[in-house]
Amino acid sequence: MGRDLLTRLDGTTEVVDEVRLDATVDAVGMIVRIESDPTVPALVELVGTHGSKGHRARVDELLPDHRDRGTLLLQLLDDMPMAALISMYGATRAMDDWNLPPEAASNMADLCAGWERGATMLDALERTSIFPIPVGPPAPAIEPAHDPLAWHDLVPLVPRSVRRRRRLDLLPGEPTAMDVHFRDSHMGDDGLEDVLHEYTLAVSLDHDLTVLTSEPAARVLPWPECPGALASASRVVGQPVSALRQLVTSEFTGTSTCTHLNDVLRSLAGATALAMAVR
Repeated sequence: MGRDLLTRLDGTTEVVDEVRLDATVDAVGMIVRIESDPTVPALVELVGTHGSKGHRARVDELLPDHRDRGTLLLQLLDDMPMAALISMYGATRAMDDWNLPPEAASNMADLCAGWERGATMLDALERTSIFPIPVGPPAPAIEPAHDPLAWHDLVPLVPRSVRRRRRLDLLPGEPTAMDVHFRDSHMGDDGLEDVLHEYTLAVSLDHDLTVLTSEPAARVLPWPECPGALASASRVVGQPVSALRQLVTSEFTGTSTCTHLNDVLRSLAGATALAMAVR
């Protein structure tokens, strides 16, 4: 679910966009059901396609207007590939005998900073033949007491489930500022929520929504090598937010990057829709 909320200078608020997306993906990653509220008929074309491989390109072709405006629906659809991947965490952490097939580990080697060959995770797998399952710290409350509207309401997490939450605030000024918060969390069988990945990102934009500065901070990451990807965020400086989804997909690869930070950078495309609501 996503919501765009406009807060005026006098403190009054207006919901300018709100979308709910429900999708079911089978065991091999194929989309078997997908629908939205409000209804978008074109989404039916995604049924029978893979929810990760080629998914974002298909979405762009089906929904060019949403692509160009960086809408909430686009943001939700864009998150599906990584949401599907991290959704497996709850089940694997609960299984004492779960392991990653060697061929799968080999295919993902050097995918990002945490998956670098010889780094903590793959080194442990090679030495022990056991895939190390990271366990994050307890998840503190994310809702600020002084701003009850900062996050929309969500249903409670159930055990062995994973949730991705993203907040992107566009703040008027010269230059325009963006304050971004990203968290993946997991609910254990004990009813306690822990954090898997958490970033914040401070961005400034010119009047054309071109990135002037991009300063990330890592709050929680699973492996010691992961913070090494923070420097990649500076590579979006000088780029219009409308170009970031394609740029990150094509160029932000390898051990200098993080797949989750990449998703944060891709989400900056949402500044387009937010700016349209203000102007």
